[in-house]
Amino acid sequence: MKALSSLPIWRRAPSAGSLLVGILVGLLVASFLRGSSDNSTEWRGTGSKQLRPNAVGGNRLARSQIQLPSIEQRLRILELVGDLSQHHTRECTRSPQSLYVDQVKDRYAPLIGYKPSKSRSWLGRLLGGSSDKDKLNIGGNNNNEHPFSRRDQIRRDLTPATNGQQHKYFFAINLYNSFDVIPDLFATLFRTAAVLGYHNVFVSIYENGSTDQTKALLKIMDALARTVGLRVVIRSSMRTRGAFNHRIEYLAEVRTSAMLPLHELRDNEGEVFDSIVFMNDILPCVDDILELIWQSRRQNAGITCAADYMYHDDIGSPVFYDNWVARDINGTALENAPFEQVFHHIESSNRFQRHLPVQVQSCWNGVAVLDPAPFYEVPPVKFRMADLAHGECSASECSLICNDYFAKGYGRIQMVPRVKLAYDKKVYDIIHPERKNLTAIRGYKRIGGLPDDPRTDPQDRAWYGPHDRLFTPEEDEAVNFIAGPEYVWCWGWDGAGDLDGPDVDPIWEKQTTRAYSKEAVEVKHFRNLPGQQ
Repeated sequence: MKALSSLPIWRRAPSAGSLLVGILVGLLVASFLRGSSDNSTEWRGTGSKQLRPNAVGGNRLARSQIQLPSIEQRLRILELVGDLSQHHTRECTRSPQSLYVDQVKDRYAPLIGYKPSKSRSWLGRLLGGSSDKDKLNIGGNNNNEHPFSRRDQIRRDLTPATNGQQHKYFFAINLYNSFDVIPDLFATLFRTAAVLGYHNVFVSIYENGSTDQTKALLKIMDALARTVGLRVVIRSSMRTRGAFNHRIEYLAEVRTSAMLPLHELRDNEGEVFDSIVFMNDILPCVDDILELIWQSRRQNAGITCAADYMYHDDIGSPVFYDNWVARDINGTALENAPFEQVFHHIESSNRFQRHLPVQVQSCWNGVAVLDPAPFYEVPPVKFRMADLAHGECSASECSLICNDYFAKGYGRIQMVPRVKLAYDKKVYDIIHPERKNLTAIRGYKRIGGLPDDPRTDPQDRAWYGPHDRLFTPEEDEAVNFIAGPEYVWCWGWDGAGDLDGPDVDPIWEKQTTRAYSKEAVEVKHFRNLPGQQ
């Protein structure tokens, strides 16, 4: 037998098959060892109660540390935000009926804050429009026209709009354990800012106390916003309410934290804004936000809000949600009820059921567009808790801001029922069902409404109809604002700690003399749309 050292080098080296077998065996062993030691649970985006092991020790430090995301969690983040597409609201502007696209392009053209391209409308592209203003291409290119390049789609001319009026928008957002809604929220925000003009928009986000991966996702969104030139400030904190803090005092401080850059930009840069858009952790569409802004400026309103909904297990359907804040023009609370039973005020109920803007005494409902003038006055209005020492009813901080707007003379407050908002996908899918092809119905010839009869399609006669419901002429009319109520129904929340809800008997609280005078609803700050008289 020959000595091993005397064999040729190629005879001493293992064959390719031997190497492959060795690698496979190694991988199997490693997989077995890793699988036996991994006892982590599946992460669903709602946060883990476990904390990262703390080598230093100490309960205080341990409570301030959040478990690092696993590979699966990081993969989910990339899948959700990698293409900047909506997750729950992806269908809302995907295939709208062509007449709705025409209406939207004309309706929101005054809001465009950049110098638009002569060849193609960005707003039209958002909602499926084609390069020709008078010809629409829904769901693709049907005329064999040469498609626009990616460069054409993202190119922006950030010079002032041709109307010469640059309206500045301050977006304030509060987030807490909002991982599941952030992709939809930011996708809508990017697209809305693209219409308003990135240079006209400033976004302030205050996040605190989240135990899921909200903070990590916000870092990604911060980087993405800066790449498109969207100004954004994101401030995060580990602060939570605690067991003994007053709920309203805490929430007022949280909302005030999101508003801080409004005053910092004025004091340090001399920049002031014309509209404030305050958003909660909701699931909005682009045209939802644009409609609220449009109605706010059309009516020169002090506060403009949407209508939000929650699922009622006993009824088995969504009902109006934020009735702790919302009050009709008589000062009466709205109801957690189906749409036809929300308002006690008869005229308001009729307008609400016809999707027409409704004057109210107070509302918030997930998104509110505010006239910033009261925030700039001296002394300014601010989110606050009630002055319990002087007997003020301890209402919500959002109710109190509406009361203060009336007291300052900015009491033009309205609700826009066309804009229906949800906080989860279950409710969203119910209130925004997909439009179905009903042409098989006798005498029905088309999908969607007609210009002279927007409710031609039976689906548009339902309260929870498709998102691309045609506008009616009445929705463009000016609201006849009347003086506010002398008394407002208030259900107070005096106690601190983890209470289930308001803890004092409701009262009818008298408002200031100015609040129920006609002067309180006269226009003080003109924020008209271009060309509006």
